[in-house]
Amino acid sequence: MPEAVHIAIQPSKRLVSKASKSVKPKSERKGGPEFILTEEMRKLSTPWSVASIRAKMIDPLSLPAGVILDAAAGSGVQLIAYSNILKRPSLGIELDKGIAEMCAANMFLNSDGEVQRSLDRVLAGDGCLAEEAKSTYWESLRDGGARAHPPIAMLHLDPARPRDAQKHSIEEMKPNIKSLLKNWSGHLQTGPKGPAVLLDLSPRLGSIQRAMVDGILETCFPGCSRTWEWLSQGGGRVDRLSVWVGSISTSRQRRCLRIGKKRIMAALEGRPDIANTVSFSKPPDYGAWLSIVDPVLLESGLQEVWKKRAIKSGSGASWIRTEGRRPLLIHTDQLNDDPDVLGFVVSSGKIVQHRLSPPELGTIDLVASSSSRVGIGKLTLRCSLDPEVHPTLQRRLHKALADSEGDSGFMVDMELKREGGGHNLFVICKEASK
Repeated sequence: MPEAVHIAIQPSKRLVSKASKSVKPKSERKGGPEFILTEEMRKLSTPWSVASIRAKMIDPLSLPAGVILDAAAGSGVQLIAYSNILKRPSLGIELDKGIAEMCAANMFLNSDGEVQRSLDRVLAGDGCLAEEAKSTYWESLRDGGARAHPPIAMLHLDPARPRDAQKHSIEEMKPNIKSLLKNWSGHLQTGPKGPAVLLDLSPRLGSIQRAMVDGILETCFPGCSRTWEWLSQGGGRVDRLSVWVGSISTSRQRRCLRIGKKRIMAALEGRPDIANTVSFSKPPDYGAWLSIVDPVLLESGLQEVWKKRAIKSGSGASWIRTEGRRPLLIHTDQLNDDPDVLGFVVSSGKIVQHRLSPPELGTIDLVASSSSRVGIGKLTLRCSLDPEVHPTLQRRLHKALADSEGDSGFMVDMELKREGGGHNLFVICKEASK
């Protein structure tokens, strides 16, 4: 008999006891589900807040019948979120047997006692070997007394990638995306819009790499619609990039989200567009508005969809900066009060002061004094400064303004382009009273 390429592991209390001897179950935050994760697994696992929000975005009625498969399950956090929220049995595949056992322990730890849990399994082995994995899964169910031969309703894949690279390519991801999708494409149930597939990819993938992923998906699932999603948790960067295929896609090409700890704060869908910027040779007028927005808008290409909703009819608005952590928009009037607009705004305020030099330790009292004179009692530095000095400057600024009354404000930097070179201008804005 040939050696089995997969080992079926059934979630059990025994596995929880075994794993808990080395790592104690712990929740992400008070009241949340507990997971058994080594320190390394914790760094690589999808946070429960993201995993649960993502699962809630899927309409259970859009999924074909069957189980949810995670072909590179790792700790199992995302798979458990799908299974518990969508009320479906789950199948995880993980190459490392030790991690596969921890995944199974986490599945049992977070089971709710429903009958469907008897169909849960984790396979230790190669996720690319679809036919073999499916056979091992069904055989394990028969050995456990189940007569069911459930099909695959949805495929999730979050491939591993190097952690220290500034940019990523699909070639360096494991397991191989093209091989895995091709091998599983004939084993997925299809709904009216095709099979359900979700790829969780590196947010560092560039446009050429994304086009390559599109090509792979079109080859494996010809004609199926796709929705690319950029997700932000508000830290000045894109935290997640994913593509939703077939039954879980929408009618739009792209989507961007800003999420909080428990819910979606803002969401936009649409077609991507190019962001054109304007240059300034002199300081912008007092009374104009500046808004720093979440970079997820620009990375997704949906900044014009957002701008149409954000800017009042008849008002003017132009992008000053479209790259980096603080994309910057200048506009003549206050932004519209719309949750899906303001959810992507980091700060927005009216220009009240210009400064030609950056704040420094020796001038921070002068910055505080001049800010107080224009009615600002709290000033946040949202400009490019030396990261080693920035926290100290912010603390001293808060202390210097501690006894001042006034509105909140922020300082942002922008480039003035003149003959002979550019120069950074530091602009202080007063935020709108809430």
